[in-house]
Amino acid sequence: MVTRMENSPLIETLDISTDPELTPDQDPIYETEKEPPEEKLNKKQDESKERIIRSALKLFAERGFFETRIPEISAHAKVGVGTMYRHFRNKDHLFNEAFRISVQEFSEFLDRSISKNLSPKEQFFDFWKGLGLFSQGKFDQLIMIERNLSSYILDEESSKDALALKQKISEYFAPAQNDKNLRLLYPSLILGSFTGILRYHRIHENNIDPSLLEQSAEMLWEGFSKVRQSPITKKKEKQIKKV
Repeated sequence: MVTRMENSPLIETLDISTDPELTPDQDPIYETEKEPPEEKLNKKQDESKERIIRSALKLFAERGFFETRIPEISAHAKVGVGTMYRHFRNKDHLFNEAFRISVQEFSEFLDRSISKNLSPKEQFFDFWKGLGLFSQGKFDQLIMIERNLSSYILDEESSKDALALKQKISEYFAPAQNDKNLRLLYPSLILGSFTGILRYHRIHENNIDPSLLEQSAEMLWEGFSKVRQSPITKKKEKQIKKV
């Protein structure tokens, strides 16, 4: 309703009904749901734990286990040291949980992204390409895995996860009869080669040429191919060279 008051400018007033059903503070459109205090606290704790794990992953990947200290992780995660100890018993506990999360994320990535119905060579190059994709967003996780697949710092649960990941990677290459003893070395050889290349270019050039990664894969595959050959095949090749 608009009214004009004497010697006063035009003033607009709202005619608010006294009907309770139309009163704004009682109309459902004005009501807001409040998050229960307990759920809010749990959410905050989950967020702080997530920050701690991500900070630990970054620092463990950059410095290693022994050169990384709890106060440094808490400062990086922007939480108090006391908060860290509410989530983790000690640095070993935090390290192992961060390692298991890394292995889980990498293993799930392999299941989603790597094709299995390919030739051994195609599988190898598909896997190598997958390492590049995974490292773009999860470089710290990849370094964490590569450095610690056989670490004595791993607890029993982490050691089981590490062994399962080694076996999964080895299965992509279907080793020949004569190289079964090498199958668990393949993950360390491949991951070590890949992360070594990435670290070098991060330090010196801050990027990496895709063609260099492809050439590196070719060199590795050539080496693996020689190992995969049976003794009979190798003997025939030597005889051909002599002729």
